Amino acid sequence: MERGVTNLLLLNPPGTQLYLRDYFCSKVSQADYLNHPIDLVYLSGRLTALGEVHVVDAIVDRLGERECLARIQAIGPEIIVGLVGSVSYQEDLPFYRKLSAGLKTRIILIGDVLLENRESRLQELPFVEAFLHDFSTSDIVRYLEGKTRVANMTIREGAGVAALPIVREKAFFRLPLPRHDLFLDKPYRYPFVRSRRFATVLTEFGCPYRCNFCVMSTLGWKQRPVDNILEELDSLASLRVKELLVLDQTFGIRRERTTLLLEEMIRHRYRFGWVCFVRPDILDRESLELMKKAGCHSLIMGLESGSQEVLQGALKDYSLEQVEEGFERARDLGLKRIATVILGLPEETGETFEKTMRFLSKVDPEFVSFNVAVPRMGTPLRKKALQLGLISEGLESMDQSGNPVAMPTLTLSRSEVTNLRSRAVRDFYLRPGYLSKRLWDLGRSGSAQV
Repeated sequence: MERGVTNLLLLNPPGTQLYLRDYFCSKVSQADYLNHPIDLVYLSGRLTALGEVHVVDAIVDRLGERECLARIQAIGPEIIVGLVGSVSYQEDLPFYRKLSAGLKTRIILIGDVLLENRESRLQELPFVEAFLHDFSTSDIVRYLEGKTRVANMTIREGAGVAALPIVREKAFFRLPLPRHDLFLDKPYRYPFVRSRRFATVLTEFGCPYRCNFCVMSTLGWKQRPVDNILEELDSLASLRVKELLVLDQTFGIRRERTTLLLEEMIRHRYRFGWVCFVRPDILDRESLELMKKAGCHSLIMGLESGSQEVLQGALKDYSLEQVEEGFERARDLGLKRIATVILGLPEETGETFEKTMRFLSKVDPEFVSFNVAVPRMGTPLRKKALQLGLISEGLESMDQSGNPVAMPTLTLSRSEVTNLRSRAVRDFYLRPGYLSKRLWDLGRSGSAQV
């Protein structure tokens, strides 16, 4: 790194919608929620060793383009590491172009849209110095220190561009203590955390499962040692954080490590409340009991479809019976259950949609997040959709909230998928039984607070 570099900026650029661009999975916020951009959170710990780190998150601070540019110019960063997303790419590029024209700075970008056609894409962006493809490694630090032959980056090399190898190892990895203090006072929010003073954390990176619609299956899988996680939790406790959003794609995969982490959380008496993402088929009652004792109160569970055929096509590798049993275990322990559903996968039909709605009534989650399938960059689903002729090679902008729907199914048009999602939301949340139950829960929680 050049000796004069002292100011480094982590940037989430402005946008016309509430864009979530982090963790290679960009989308528009469906319920006005905005978790901390996890890429920037953990890069803050990496980059602190190189100089003074600043954060500008124009989305959470509701900054327009002019105000955002003014704030960046006041900081005067030598290096900017910024987010981009396929959902916002047509807005992101003009902003970074304008930023580079008004400020002499080195720009490094990270985001889902950069995972394919890496060399040609960087060639098209002369105002960008490099792409970073894994925020959990130390590669960006070594690159900024002058070591250009590092992994997990696309860089300029002389007059050309070099797409350096992306290493997707399965191993343990350590993260420097992130600068959560740079994020905690911003108005991030998430519907299932129970305090405004919450932090977003990762205990692992990527995912070992092969779900074909998910970019996480392409990122490899590695876990943090328990002592490395505890160091971060100690810091968050000292910062008076009350709640955690654990952004692991599947919490609790290795039981021995999970048990050790949970027992240590209990022993340290952190008293965090927390919510996490899980697969309904992997956590037994004993693990769930330990999670609850360690402060977990809500589970976001991947149900995805009530059709076994659709699940098989998506390579989910679990049965409807296993899903039902997982929801039942969580319900028996009093854990809040949030189901995620994906509509519009290639095998989706009107009949499979009806099966999904009936299955949801059967497992009876408190909430459901209804999403539409999107052929994300680098995923097996994208390859499958191209082979089936459901999308064209040039499709880049897509949003899982379905605005607009990115692709049809083998039997349903995009407009029909749009209608199914609207109907799903209406039919689930406006059921008389659902409404009466939620009113009862609200009344019971209100009485408990009196």
